[in-house]
Amino acid sequence: MPRLSIWNGGKKGNDYKFLDNTIREYFKIGGTSAYVHKYLGPTEVEGKLVENPDALDPINDPDGPRRPLDTNDAGETMIQDVLFLENRDRRYAPDVIELTAIYTINDTEFDLRQFGFFLDNDSLYIQFHTNDMISILGRKLVAGDVIELPHQRDEALLGDKPAINKFYVVEEGSRATEGYSQTWFPHVWRVKCKTMTASQEYDQILQQNAVDPFGLPTDKKLIDLMSNLQQEFDLNDAIIEEAKANVSARNFETRQFYVVPGDDLGQQHPWVFAGDGVPPNGAELVGSGNSFPMDAKEGDHYLRTDYEPHNLFRKIGPKWVRIEMDYRKGDWSMAHRLLSSFINNKAKTTLPAKGNEPVRVFDEKQALSKAVKPRADF
Repeated sequence: MPRLSIWNGGKKGNDYKFLDNTIREYFKIGGTSAYVHKYLGPTEVEGKLVENPDALDPINDPDGPRRPLDTNDAGETMIQDVLFLENRDRRYAPDVIELTAIYTINDTEFDLRQFGFFLDNDSLYIQFHTNDMISILGRKLVAGDVIELPHQRDEALLGDKPAINKFYVVEEGSRATEGYSQTWFPHVWRVKCKTMTASQEYDQILQQNAVDPFGLPTDKKLIDLMSNLQQEFDLNDAIIEEAKANVSARNFETRQFYVVPGDDLGQQHPWVFAGDGVPPNGAELVGSGNSFPMDAKEGDHYLRTDYEPHNLFRKIGPKWVRIEMDYRKGDWSMAHRLLSSFINNKAKTTLPAKGNEPVRVFDEKQALSKAVKPRADF
């Protein structure tokens, strides 16, 4: 009598096919749909774009999308930035592929630790039938693929935002231990996924229009529905407006106080903290402008508006003496006056002619990217 053994010496015989078909039916009957956005590779490698006649030309159409790389030159295994080992600009297949998936749904629980709350189950382990996945997708699911779960669609949202499916990003994949049959061959591919964020890597997906429950595209982009960036901008603007309403000007309001003249304090300047451009102790301005009046009298106050900030002068003998600087001028600002003058620097620097070079005039305010040019060190 021959020895009975399910192991067939490494050959996938009829036993393997029978079990594989049985597992396939299990996925089809008890699984859920998973829409796969197939990752094709980076849009550029080492800063170079590869020709693709099917895409728009960025030279003739600079406002068009970036020209993707040819699949033969940059596939899933290519790395865009070998220094940081990341692919910031990714391209995905235009067609969404539907697979059948099975996974365990966990409750959303927060873990209270020493330094705050941590989401305990932000990762999903989703299983796919290996042979079905390869025949439909053309390969196994790899890191970078995006999985869209329609059954996780939340249709009871507040406001007028349409519901969207839940998006997950594949981080790694491996053979599931429970996917091995009695033939010692694997039948199930398990991937670890995390929630997709509205970041640069998935811009091609985020720029697509969301679809309604009937599969029809809407006028809302996924980036607008998944990202809270606009809400953060609106909240920041509201905080600034509230600050301006509560504190309408910078520095302190001191018009109601009597100010001891600087000469009596030993040349001290109380306007450093209380400067508002208004003459102290109830005195009135004789005017304001870019030049002093010729008919001014002893003790008159004049506000020079050609200074930044405005300067208040007083006629003492034959001279105009600065007694105050208007630090309350302008609206409330998040930065103090020195930092504000640096950020809002409007001055210009003039370089004289030298040799064949003409006179050059340029703004003192320059972006850091222009001041420090990146250079290759090889």
